[in-house]
Amino acid sequence: MDKRTVSSAHERIDEIQKEVIAMQIEMKIQFRDLFGRVKRLEAIMIGTTGFIIALLVAVLTKMG
Repeated sequence: MDKRTVSSAHERIDEIQKEVIAMQIEMKIQFRDLFGRVKRLEAIMIGTTGFIIALLVAVLTKMG
C-alpha cells in the first residue's frame, strides 16, 4: 500500500510541474509555427488581391 506523505506529495507536484512546463514549451513552439503560416497566407492573399485589382483596372481601361 502506498504511504501518502508530505514528501511524496511534493515529489508528485514537482513531477507534474515538469510536465506542465514541457507542455507550455511545446505549445509556444506550435503557436509560433502557426503564426508563421498565417502570416505567409496573409501575404499570399494580399498579393493575389493586388494582382486581381490591377487586372480589373487594366480591363476597365481597355474597355473605356
